[in-house]
Amino acid sequence: HGLALVAVVGRAMVKAKGTAARVFDSLAQAGINIRMIDQGSSELNIIIGVDEKDYEAAIRAIYGEFVH
Repeated sequence: HGLALVAVVGRAMVKAKGTAARVFDSLAQAGINIRMIDQGSSELNIIIGVDEKDYEAAIRAIYGEFVH
């Protein structure tokens, strides 16, 4: 209850070093606590659980890191 899931997806993630660090750092810089982490076996996505109240801020933080 109260958990929002955010999926970070990309074909190049499997070969890109530091992608998870960038995701987690962007959330930490925004003051968002990560409550759950899951990476798919294909390594094409990372699913992050955050408090529902932090969902929109989490999306903004991740987009701010990867979409310029």
